[in-house]
Amino acid sequence: MTLEEHARAIEAAIQAAADDGFYLDNGETEAPYLELNDWTRKTRPQWFKPIDVPERAHE
Repeated sequence: MTLEEHARAIEAAIQAAADDGFYLDNGETEAPYLELNDWTRKTRPQWFKPIDVPERAHE
């Protein structure tokens, strides 16, 4: 799989959990910013893909 394909698979798993009522948050009930990195160089990521994380609907 490519970096993009892995990122989309992670998004799909996170969305499936959200569909069942389970959400990721940053400890303050906000969706965290996530990205998948390719560390082909040791000091910093060469490529990255953002991961879309759904926000919980506040009641």
